Amino acid sequence: MSKERKTLYSKIIDDIKRQIEENKLMPGEQLPTEMELAKKYNVSRITSQRALVELEREGLIYRRQGKGSFVLPFRSNTTKDVTHKVISIILPSDGPTGRRIDYIDGANDYLNQKGYLLTIHTTNDNLEQERNFLIDLPNQGISGIIYYPTARKNFDILYGMHLKNYPIVIIDKYFQSLPLCYVVSDNFTGGYEATTYLIESGHTRIAYLSNLNIEDISTVRERFFGYCNALKDNNISLDYDIVHFNLTYEGDEFAFSTVELLRSIIEGGVTAIFAEHDYLAISIARVLENMGIDVPGDVAIVGFDNIELLEHLNIPIISVDQNFYEIGRAAASMVVEIIEQGSCEVERRIIPVKLIPNQSDNLTIDNVK
Repeated sequence: MSKERKTLYSKIIDDIKRQIEENKLMPGEQLPTEMELAKKYNVSRITSQRALVELEREGLIYRRQGKGSFVLPFRSNTTKDVTHKVISIILPSDGPTGRRIDYIDGANDYLNQKGYLLTIHTTNDNLEQERNFLIDLPNQGISGIIYYPTARKNFDILYGMHLKNYPIVIIDKYFQSLPLCYVVSDNFTGGYEATTYLIESGHTRIAYLSNLNIEDISTVRERFFGYCNALKDNNISLDYDIVHFNLTYEGDEFAFSTVELLRSIIEGGVTAIFAEHDYLAISIARVLENMGIDVPGDVAIVGFDNIELLEHLNIPIISVDQNFYEIGRAAASMVVEIIEQGSCEVERRIIPVKLIPNQSDNLTIDNVK
């Protein structure tokens, strides 16, 4: 990139940073569009787009497809003197159709009421970056951390935080071997209610599919355990031939072996599939439709998360809604409690979920072809 080109987009970045620092742009406020910025600064749209990308990478704004760019709480240069009421949230990357921004909204709303600032740090799914944040943020004087772990890693650092009574709360999942506070969705009940819904619609051959490892991730285990218990309570035997984990992808597509697996379980009489999360449910639905299998006419599909993307796709999938906003808010309240009281009265909080049927679907087994 030429020096001149870099100077052009840096000018936009510096100007927006200044407006955020001077509170001329407030958290949650929408920024001008790429075209509006290009016109204002007399640059190309590519240059204005690059400026927004860099601002997002620095944790100053977030972008949502079809909605625009919005200001996040400003992350200033941290020092011991200014960070005694600053809490950080560590998140992996999130696509434009995801809902992890709701964690931020929930946490930020609570912390604003309590006089705390929130800084946002995204790892781009980089485990080394995740580890660096866990080490560096406390050393920079950050008062506490809300942490979304992406894998069973960094136990050495996390246990060290426990020994020091450092205020940290884990969200989305938990680790039984770590005595840390956490906030999670009621994944067991979500799995149970989703499976029960399918059974009450007349389905008895219900597959459970995940592209993740059941041993590593608590959410996968809890949803599967809910599925198993719903089968048991309805006198349906658990069939391991239609339960599969670690489904493989090649790029953004299923590997050939996974496609053949789907074909095999459908030929084996499966009329409904519990997909462990919505992105997987969408991928499964597309593969089945490419096979000429109607969803939900031939096979009903249930996912988990109720992601925004479902509203924009013509794919009839039932989903279990997680209250990401309340998870963020509850985690923030727990961190503040640890900071101000020295401990958290309730160390584990489970947030209710809600089944969201697609009202346009007729999923009863009577309509399965």
